[in-house]
Amino acid sequence: MDVAVRSFAVCEVREGRRLVGAPVDAIMIHYVLAGTMHMTIPGHEPIVCGPGCVALIPPGLTPSMTADGGEGSEVIGIEHAMIARDGLLLMDAADGGEGDLRFVAGIVMASHSGSFGLLDHLNEPFVENVTDIEFIHHAYATMLAEITKPGLGTSALTTALMKACLVLVLRQSMIRRKVGSRLMCALADNRLGAAVAAIMDNPADPHTLASLGALAGMSRATLSRQFSKSMGMSPMEFVAKTRLRHAADLLRTTPIPIKVVAASVGFSSRSHFSRAFRDAYGTDPSSFRDASGIAALEAPRALKGDRGRFALDPEPR
Repeated sequence: MDVAVRSFAVCEVREGRRLVGAPVDAIMIHYVLAGTMHMTIPGHEPIVCGPGCVALIPPGLTPSMTADGGEGSEVIGIEHAMIARDGLLLMDAADGGEGDLRFVAGIVMASHSGSFGLLDHLNEPFVENVTDIEFIHHAYATMLAEITKPGLGTSALTTALMKACLVLVLRQSMIRRKVGSRLMCALADNRLGAAVAAIMDNPADPHTLASLGALAGMSRATLSRQFSKSMGMSPMEFVAKTRLRHAADLLRTTPIPIKVVAASVGFSSRSHFSRAFRDAYGTDPSSFRDASGIAALEAPRALKGDRGRFALDPEPR
């Protein structure tokens, strides 16, 4: 679930109005807080969902929402938007009042490339009713209170709650088998799952086709065939991708020296790691870290001379 959720807009829709969204190059997530959302998307079945429902919309689609299921007079969302307190965007299809339908729209973004998460292959809208999850019930109540009376930190709080709810929605959806992913299907296979879990839990281990086959109880040929069929890549390609993903997480979140990051995820040399990382992410590890802002952090690693303070190791990254 290597994604970030950004709260995008609070939407108010009165009966007799139709709020039209704009297509974006990202997954859109809609949380219905009050009323019933009737959503239409060209080329897809109509969606109807009430309070406590979450709708995920694949990239590039143009949804429109009403409170009563009628055609309604068209309101282009971005043309009827204003900035509310704390940076929240308000899309108003209720003439400045409280709508019969109220929902929060957000954007789901991969936090870095190379992900093999649960949303990689979402190409159809889906709706999940999560009112039976107690945390989400309280999260909705908090979001509704925050957008009714915005204050300091409303945008940050709403964003955090949306991410937490998304994780729970996907967890429930996987249990109910509504949303599929190659990764989850592989993990559900007892034999193949043993190999996949070993790679993900310990990416730096000296994995080989033979060692993974032994874990899965398969011959090397059978493992290669089943793995490629399920995951769309060979076992050793998955090992490399998992190692690089762990490395990206370390680069984004810690000031650990790059040569240590390389060794900790299973690369025998920094130069090999840097080449593989550039091939996967389009940039070298140092530039990736700089773009993440972690380079500005200081970590107490060694006393330097008699300066009387801890400083960053001056060794080049």
